[in-house]
Amino acid sequence: MTPVKRTRRTRMAVGALALTAAAGAAAVNWSESASGDQQTVAGAVHSDAAQLATVKSAFTAAIQADRAADAPPAGALHPLLAGQVAPQAAPQVRQQQLAGGLAALAAHFTPAQAQHEAIGLRNAVSYEADPAFRNLGAGASKVAFTQVAVAGSRATVQAQVTVWAKFQQRQPNGSWTTASPVNVMTYTATLVKNAAGQWVVSSLSGDFAPGEGP
Repeated sequence: MTPVKRTRRTRMAVGALALTAAAGAAAVNWSESASGDQQTVAGAVHSDAAQLATVKSAFTAAIQADRAADAPPAGALHPLLAGQVAPQAAPQVRQQQLAGGLAALAAHFTPAQAQHEAIGLRNAVSYEADPAFRNLGAGASKVAFTQVAVAGSRATVQAQVTVWAKFQQRQPNGSWTTASPVNVMTYTATLVKNAAGQWVVSSLSGDFAPGEGP
């Protein structure tokens, strides 16, 4: 085949065609990449949004477990008649409360945060050894979320929680009084996924809501 002699104009034309083709390919690749990124982001946002209900449920369960741990097991409490003084929690009941409470905290909090929450549990069990005190119950009756955000395996929660307690105390004159305080607490928490893929609380701070102090 007779070789084709490429003039300067021919080489410029070929070069221009090559640049045009390259630019087109780059445009297609960028468009595909951008589209893929948008789909990835949209998918991530959708996935995070789908976790909101699970995060709320995990936080609620953690708060309820934390509060319930601060009182003897329901099976150890007996219905009382009006004005009746409850029997003091026996040592074995307090031991059961401590063991059950630690297990509940371990199920809903990271190890480090569970140890922190266990301080309140141990204090509650210790108070029950006081013969002038009767712990009749504790819990959380309502959780109202003000903000919940999820990003991957991390979530943040702000909520107002209605907490309650019931106890009896012996007064200096020997009489007993029963108190049933109810307060609204404002909590801020961080949740993460543990090795099993479950949401657990990794940090928790709270204070009385405005006007709700003791």
